[in-house]
Amino acid sequence: MFGKDTLKTKIIYLRSHLWHICKLLRNTLWRITMGISVDELFTLRELDAQTIFEGGIRMKLIYRDPGYKYSANSISEFIKQDEFWSEPIFHFFPELLKFKGLHNKSTDNKDIVKEISGTVVELYKSREKEIQSKVISYQENWDCHEKLINERFSSIFKFDTNKVFNSLICNITLNPISPRYLRECVFDVFYLNSDEGSLGSALHEIAHYLWFYLWNQKYEGSYEQYESPSLVWVLSEAVVEQILRDEEFDRINPYHKNGNAYPYFYNMIINGRPLYDYLDKIYINNSIEKFMDMSYQFMAENEEEIRSQML
Repeated sequence: MFGKDTLKTKIIYLRSHLWHICKLLRNTLWRITMGISVDELFTLRELDAQTIFEGGIRMKLIYRDPGYKYSANSISEFIKQDEFWSEPIFHFFPELLKFKGLHNKSTDNKDIVKEISGTVVELYKSREKEIQSKVISYQENWDCHEKLINERFSSIFKFDTNKVFNSLICNITLNPISPRYLRECVFDVFYLNSDEGSLGSALHEIAHYLWFYLWNQKYEGSYEQYESPSLVWVLSEAVVEQILRDEEFDRINPYHKNGNAYPYFYNMIINGRPLYDYLDKIYINNSIEKFMDMSYQFMAENEEEIRSQML
């Protein structure tokens, strides 16, 4: 699924992170002890999230350029979806309009990849230098705020988040949808995002990882239960507004002014009142674990009305 990283990309990666690796001596010694090579660093995304959550790995959020094949595979999943998901792709890349309407949700992604790969290769080649420069600038911006982010999330979730989210990988891709992969501890960001925007996206995704980590501790369950269209997923998308509505996060998150969640949540009216009136009250007056219990109960009791107002 993933293209082989070029030597040039690896050199840029090493140069941009050398100071960070040296400063984090603990992580460096761990990698030496385990015999992890530079090439293997780029495959850490394959590690199971459960191993990471159990504290076996210690590494910071790493931004990377996974190459054009990754983007082709990612785009293939969304180009066949309805307009909500596919239109952003056609907006940014009119070169892909020739494939619009040729596939439906049942089409095998491999078949789509075969058709669009040639176009995606050209799109990637003309933007490769910009993407690789973003590997550096996104990482530097994250590193500047990492301590603050850790402290705030630890305070919000009431446990030391150092132990559970320091092994995330963020791929910089051509897909404006930017999906996440819970099991692999991987999420994507669109290459046209600003440095500040990439940080805002990271905050959103990390809020999900931590929410589901705590949720799994309470209720267990499988990763499949945490994905669309389950009600657990709907709740997780709604409550990022409460989680990220934090003065310190507002200072570094450019998205807070327009909302941290999907737009339709802000327009939802449940029993004559905005959805967030209910969730805000529950969040403010309860612990994070009690908030999980009560907010899910509220969503379950009003599921039909909530789903009717989505999209």
